[in-house]
Amino acid sequence: MNYSTSSEFDRELKALSKKWRSLSNDFKPVKKSLPLLYTIQPDETEENLRMRRDQFFNNKRATILHATQDGIEIVKMRLDCASLGNKDILRLVFVYVKYGETIEFIELYSKNDKQREDQSRIKKYI
Repeated sequence: MNYSTSSEFDRELKALSKKWRSLSNDFKPVKKSLPLLYTIQPDETEENLRMRRDQFFNNKRATILHATQDGIEIVKMRLDCASLGNKDILRLVFVYVKYGETIEFIELYSKNDKQREDQSRIKKYI
């Protein structure tokens, strides 16, 4: 799985990391867990992958904002931050591109600062 970040995301990560020092470390487990949503693991069936995705997206941890027929998904998910404890205020928006097995992180925001994702930024990827 390949990862990339948008320049806007890099700025947001830097700014929020100044407020919450653990954020860069909290981001690392996300990179390890996301491939489990998109790739079949050894000794696994397509059904297992489908069940794992359903479980992830049905428990309010994440939602698919937009999906295309050619394998692009735009996903918004909660991001746990150790500096915040159990507060549920950070959101991470990323784009998964199936044909390149790429995930691009495009937005990171705090619900204290804004309530919704940036629709104009998402439209760039649709």
